[in-house]
Amino acid sequence: MKPKRVLIIDDDASLLDALTTALCPPYRVLAAHDSTAAFSLLRNDTVDLIILDLHLGAEDGLDLLPCLRVFTSAPVLLLTGFGTRENLLRVIHSKPDDFLEKPVGAAELRARVGALFGEVFPADGAIERVRARIASEYQRPLTLRALARLAGMSQAGFRRAFVRRFGVTPATYLTQCRMRQAAVLLADPAQLVKEVAARVGYPNANNFSTAFKRFHGAPPRAFRGRTEG
Repeated sequence: MKPKRVLIIDDDASLLDALTTALCPPYRVLAAHDSTAAFSLLRNDTVDLIILDLHLGAEDGLDLLPCLRVFTSAPVLLLTGFGTRENLLRVIHSKPDDFLEKPVGAAELRARVGALFGEVFPADGAIERVRARIASEYQRPLTLRALARLAGMSQAGFRRAFVRRFGVTPATYLTQCRMRQAAVLLADPAQLVKEVAARVGYPNANNFSTAFKRFHGAPPRAFRGRTEG
């Protein structure tokens, strides 16, 4: 079977090299430093996935998304450095297939790419297996005890190992996954806040609103109003 082809569009040569190293193997990586090179490649070749940086020098990655859709139906993973809530709102409106906040970790990148391909990338040890489980099952009531058992470690040892590997506690990482997905869901005006809360693992809508405001700086309804505006 031929390896899947991933096109990376990024003007940062060092980041492009790092992303290529993280994905190859098992994927074949093609590189473009700007939109001209990317469109030229897409006119003559096919790809299975596009990784697009939000900032491409003088170009805006979000402006390129509609043009890329003309060339290919391949999913697009957008690399962002949100910085502000306005940037997050712009990303949500552009509707990429997925987005990943920089700085990008190799394990997280492989997990996201594998998920877009419907694959499970070989895990880099017990801690990575658990992180991938949290990212895919964030709506479930994942306790520290259950996650530590999945890793085959004590709760204290697992928590320390997770922080060393990813820089945050398992509970914080779970909240990050839930809140980012909640922001995406709230962009749909048909979704009630209590429905969004339930879909990201919060049976109590008030607890969800409190956590959402702490993470995004605004309660869900205000955040949605800003999105619609």
